[in-house]
Amino acid sequence: MGSDDLFKKRKGAKKKRKESIRERAPYRYLIVCEGGKTEPNYFEGIKRKIEAKYRDKIDVKNKIELEIKGTGRNTEDLVDYTIKLRSLSEIPYGHTWVVFDKDDFTDEQFNNAIRKAQNSDIDVAWSNESIELWFVLHFEYLHSAIRRYQYIEKLNEHFTAKSINNGKYHKNLDNIFDILCKNGNIKEAIRRSEKLRKYYEEQGVTSEANMNPCTNVDRLVEELLQYFE
Repeated sequence: MGSDDLFKKRKGAKKKRKESIRERAPYRYLIVCEGGKTEPNYFEGIKRKIEAKYRDKIDVKNKIELEIKGTGRNTEDLVDYTIKLRSLSEIPYGHTWVVFDKDDFTDEQFNNAIRKAQNSDIDVAWSNESIELWFVLHFEYLHSAIRRYQYIEKLNEHFTAKSINNGKYHKNLDNIFDILCKNGNIKEAIRRSEKLRKYYEEQGVTSEANMNPCTNVDRLVEELLQYFE
């Protein structure tokens, strides 16, 4: 093989690698969470389900890749960190999400973080006040503005009624996704989340900080469910 032929072969191989990257990118997800454990554990549960389904698949075009980061960062700092992570990836992500709660942050901080992410082409899975609202919605519809500890009280009631984890919900449960899927109803949680957002839409409320309780975590979850249902 001459030098010209070898060059063409290498160039062709390089082109194929680039094409493979472009094909794979739409299936790559970067999910960056405010919490260090609770949210990452939940989405790691989804990741395990997806990986179990695609474990024996060879065609990369049909294989989803999830990278999940728990940071302990908050609001706008979380968005800045996500932008940096995305920019450092050699293979581009097809989907980038940030996951965070309202908690005790000001209305301005919460809304600004959402807008900053959206303006940077990053999707936001937010909860007002906390992701435990999304968990509660697996068991019941909730339309009362309550605090995080009250979400936990409600989860404890459902955990007790269904004999889950000795009747105790606590943050950082490794198998929280599996628990909710087995004992709650994820389809109903999605429907209830949509119902909450529709209520505020009908009331003309446009500030996410004023939507309490409310969450759109279901948007990310529903998007991921398609890969293993």
